[in-house]
Amino acid sequence: MDAGSPSFKHVSVAIGAVLIVMIGSLLILAASPTYAQPPDDAEYIGRRDCISCHRGYRSTHIDSAHNLTLRTPDEENAILGDFTQGEDVRTLLFPDETDPRAFTVDDLAYVVGSGRHIQRYLYDAGDGQYLVLPAEWNVIEEKWQPYLPAEQWPAPAYEWGPNCAGCHTTGLDVRDYDWEEDAVQCEACHGPGSVHADTVDDAGRDIDPDELRAIRAAIAPGTDPQTCGSCHSAGCEGEHPFPVDYIAGQPLIDGYQLAMPDDTAHWRSSGHAAHKNMQFNEWYVSGHASALVTLKSDGAAEDSCLKCHSGDYLQTQALIAQYEDGTREGEAPPPVTLETAQSGITCANCHTAHGETGIASMLVESPETLCLSCHQDAGQVDGIHHPAVEMFSGVQIVENVVGIPSGHLEAGATCATCHMPPSLQAGDTWYGTSHTLNTAFPGEVEEGQPDSCTICHTDLSREYLQQFIERTQSKVSDRLTNAQVAAEGRANLPEWVYDAINFIAGDGSLGVHNYAYTTQLLNAVEVELGIVTVAVPDMMSVRAIENPQDCAECHANEHNEWQLSPHANASLSQTFQQEYAATGRPSYCMSCHASGYDPRTQQYVFEGVVCSNCHYTTSGAEHPPGPVEIATDSQVCGRCHSGAHSPTYDEWLVSEHSRVGIDCVDCHTPHDNGLLLDTVNETCGSCHQEALVDEIHMGEDMTCVDCHMSRITTASGVQVISTGHSMNIDPGTCADCHGKTHLLSSDGRRLTDEEHSQLMALEAEVTRLQESASQNLNSGIVGGALGALVLVFILFLTVRLGRLK
Repeated sequence: MDAGSPSFKHVSVAIGAVLIVMIGSLLILAASPTYAQPPDDAEYIGRRDCISCHRGYRSTHIDSAHNLTLRTPDEENAILGDFTQGEDVRTLLFPDETDPRAFTVDDLAYVVGSGRHIQRYLYDAGDGQYLVLPAEWNVIEEKWQPYLPAEQWPAPAYEWGPNCAGCHTTGLDVRDYDWEEDAVQCEACHGPGSVHADTVDDAGRDIDPDELRAIRAAIAPGTDPQTCGSCHSAGCEGEHPFPVDYIAGQPLIDGYQLAMPDDTAHWRSSGHAAHKNMQFNEWYVSGHASALVTLKSDGAAEDSCLKCHSGDYLQTQALIAQYEDGTREGEAPPPVTLETAQSGITCANCHTAHGETGIASMLVESPETLCLSCHQDAGQVDGIHHPAVEMFSGVQIVENVVGIPSGHLEAGATCATCHMPPSLQAGDTWYGTSHTLNTAFPGEVEEGQPDSCTICHTDLSREYLQQFIERTQSKVSDRLTNAQVAAEGRANLPEWVYDAINFIAGDGSLGVHNYAYTTQLLNAVEVELGIVTVAVPDMMSVRAIENPQDCAECHANEHNEWQLSPHANASLSQTFQQEYAATGRPSYCMSCHASGYDPRTQQYVFEGVVCSNCHYTTSGAEHPPGPVEIATDSQVCGRCHSGAHSPTYDEWLVSEHSRVGIDCVDCHTPHDNGLLLDTVNETCGSCHQEALVDEIHMGEDMTCVDCHMSRITTASGVQVISTGHSMNIDPGTCADCHGKTHLLSSDGRRLTDEEHSQLMALEAEVTRLQESASQNLNSGIVGGALGALVLVFILFLTVRLGRLK
């Protein structure tokens, strides 16, 4: 297989995803948490008994997604499906019935699902057995769609008990598929509570520390990610897709039933889940799960690190705060240390099991608040530490480089936009949020799978964006490495250089989070380290840049005229701002689009091109009263109007105008950058008067520019001069009016078959008309000759007869 072939790349990515899963598993197994769990003899007591003590959770849990995983149809707002539509999709043959029909609300025994993406329905097949009906309601698209785990209904794949009940009920008994309570209730996450409740009753009102420890030991806290993983995962061994008889607090992976799958049925080539309910699988291989492992391997031992590297730390600190403010009574849990911490960032750090916050996805805080609480420079460790927030928002971290907000931030993108892309499908809609926290790069996703870039950049292809990312990150990586090597061991180097280097390295995105700011920082670092040198035009470096408002005091008319000119708005116009943003806001643009630019500090004094760029004193005398020179030499204009970006001066150099000494100011006005005379033809005609009387090429609405300064049309429909100051005529310009003369198109391509056929038809028609004209001409000549003879003959007879009389 060719290493450059697409199939080889896909296989490589798939193998990489499998290796990530395996390596992540080995790392996290070394730090698998061990939490309290209910005693083996504990029994289920039901949520009513739980709520009798924990009343605060009753009102919030009742509306949570956990409580809505299984409901009876008679509950308020339980059924989301519209039964006035989709009869063809809902039609099936029921057992003991002879004719197929669409199932109705009356056929529903239970409603399955919280209704966020998909809602399904159960049919009572008798003897306590239920079947999932073969049509589901797509909540996102508001339509019915087939649910087809098997070729026909009923079939074992539609049986509710063996396939689904374990995660939609509490206390399932797989022997008869009976359960204690509908939906995910308290004891699904905390385990059977009888011993816990009995221990509380035995302790009475005055609870001593030993009794408090016994009460806590008799129940699972519900924060173990493995408890969440018992349902939010895929890969259970055996005939059931859920861990049979699992009790909260038990180890799910090590010694139990969950085998982390590593096949293509569960994982996409991009490393994201391809199967539903794989939040735990994705978390398990993520940086969140291995946060504490990473911390320990780095040898860091400061407790401040635990705030973002251990879920135990945040949970314990929250409990301590509750004891301190009187919300809870009794002995507070001991503080978490590096030695006692058990896990990385867990499910409970971001999600609340009871839904008390009312935030979507049962989050503890808004997504941005959660991400930014850790992914920022907390200032608690030496150097700059994971400053994603500062990079993304453009916080100024060194004095001589102004911070620039990311274009992603300005466009409204959030952390989740890129780092939690959808990877599951409901009908035509992609949904879900990946818990690997890895971006889905355009070159890694499968056909049809959304990626993290084109979900917003819809006008660009995946191939282009992947190449753009690779080039960007490669370039930034090379520049960063060179800067790190150049700065190592340097004496008397300003501290800001190290801060800038550490800032870029700590962000870790290699320019993706904020390319403009990253580039600005590297520019400044490279100049300071001598990696690159910036040539400053002599004229710019020796002249003082004056405030144009000072000039306006005496030259009000000229100032008013200049204010509306392209020069005055060189850095403010919409066209420039769009191009500036699209190219990553390189600071060097301001050397021409602003005034007083200093490449060493990358700062400038004034927006646009101000008066003192063109007007200056040569004697050193203050103006006024000292005289002011005017930069009329075209070379002055060429300092900015040259190069591939703006080739006007370069074109002028090879023009006939340059040879005979026609400078920029001979055509253009100095203050509004317009033309000396009102129109193009008047300006050109002041010298080329003969051109104005050309009846063919100077017809109505035609100008000299039409031929001598070829134009292109931008995507926005605006015509701009692309080349033109050489005044040479592009042959393609002739073709705009004269068509495909000599069978040559203006773009040099061959005629298509259709165009050739049309041409042949036209030539045939021309030939026919020529032959017809020739025939008509010959006929006319012969007819004329005969007519003349007849006329002569008549005249001859007339004369003869007259003489006879």
